[in-house]
Amino acid sequence: MSNLAWLSLLKATLETIYMVSVAGFVSIFFGLMVGCSAFITGKKQALENKWLHRLLSSVINVTRSVPFIILMISIIPFTRLLVGTTIGTNAAIVPLAIAAIPFFARITENSLSEVSYGLIEAAQAMGASNWQIVTKVLLPESLPSLIRGVTLTLIGLIGYSAMAGAVGGGGLGELAINYGYQRFDVVVLIETVLVLIILVQLLQWLGDLLARKRRIYVVYYLCVALAAGCVIYQCLVAPGKEENTLRVGIMSGSPEKILSVAQQVAEKEYGLHLQIVTFNDYVQPNTALANRSIDANIFQHAPYLEAQMKDRHYQLSVVGKTFVYPMGFYSQKIRDISQLKNNAIVAIQNDPSNGGRALLILQKVGLITLKKNVGVLATPQDIIANPKHLQFKLLDAAQLPRSLKDADLVAINNDFVAAAGLSISQSVLKEGSDSPYANLIVARSDEKNNADLQKLVSVMHSPAVLKETQKVFPGGAAIPAWK
Repeated sequence: MSNLAWLSLLKATLETIYMVSVAGFVSIFFGLMVGCSAFITGKKQALENKWLHRLLSSVINVTRSVPFIILMISIIPFTRLLVGTTIGTNAAIVPLAIAAIPFFARITENSLSEVSYGLIEAAQAMGASNWQIVTKVLLPESLPSLIRGVTLTLIGLIGYSAMAGAVGGGGLGELAINYGYQRFDVVVLIETVLVLIILVQLLQWLGDLLARKRRIYVVYYLCVALAAGCVIYQCLVAPGKEENTLRVGIMSGSPEKILSVAQQVAEKEYGLHLQIVTFNDYVQPNTALANRSIDANIFQHAPYLEAQMKDRHYQLSVVGKTFVYPMGFYSQKIRDISQLKNNAIVAIQNDPSNGGRALLILQKVGLITLKKNVGVLATPQDIIANPKHLQFKLLDAAQLPRSLKDADLVAINNDFVAAAGLSISQSVLKEGSDSPYANLIVARSDEKNNADLQKLVSVMHSPAVLKETQKVFPGGAAIPAWK
């Protein structure tokens, strides 16, 4: 394992610990308050209030019902208001904490309900106030259960943190997805899984120890140590916006290899530092650009950009073009598109950009007919004629190469062709060189003439970047769009 790989693994581990520590502290603090409130307002409790209890229970249940990735996207405005950005590790902490608060609140309520009602009655008989009942009776008596609940919450947050890649938050989960899953690197997957297992085992061991011994003072020491570690992380690891820096958003996977070369060219020839921010979905890069969390992005083609600007009213402009990456359909069951049988299974991308693009390719060769003017965001629901009764399956772009044995025809982005051991020449059906889907360098309209952005265009058109791109996408899989 190279030094760079070790550093990447260490950095990802620190990012995961940082996210889980901060989000865990916030969720446990507020979850404890909400859980206690839900319990003491329950039936036959000190502050019995049927309507307030129902309200708290409903809020807990509703919040727990929202899938984490949807929650993370839906609270983007709140995240920006709170931490000043929608990308990065700090941005990931906000949805992590909000997702875990109701979880720990329910654990708290259940733990308190296990305390003998006789103890509560005895405390009331001795004239204890409600505050004293909670702090002197309920919490001490339910402490082992609460500690186990804390352990479960922190372990759950480690799992949630895998979604941090959607906002460029880093961590072990993002490392596993970006380099292991999307680049088909089994070694990275094994390494990250092993580290995650170690972290979970340590948390579980410590939680069980504290629950048995009730050594609550150890928790205080751990909190102090974690707080100090988080400060050190922010000072030494977390990236900030520097002078002569452009924050560039790209999709995770193969584009990272190309942009790593672009970083070297920019630094050496233009004195420009490129700070690369990776994303796992095709919606976030434009959102992050529009709200000034990044300065440019390189991931999309003109039809998708136009649709995004129309639907979301973004004020974005094209600064330059990079490459055309022809999309292809691949198969292990047929050699020519004419061999495609009735009721064949066709797997396409589940993202709005590439899924619609795949359907347009199929329409061009007459396999389907789409509604008029449906545009680049077409979905299988927009098909009005399907003579062969093709069955469409929508999958994550990185999952498509893995489905070749299960589907008759599979649309694969060029980002994953080489990683899956394929080449564009093996495609059964592909876009031509006249494809309008050139990847673009996009910036905010009010900054499109920025000198640093013009330098970025020159960097992406440089011989070194061209050479690396054609190395990553060989055999005509990357066509310079500016020539």
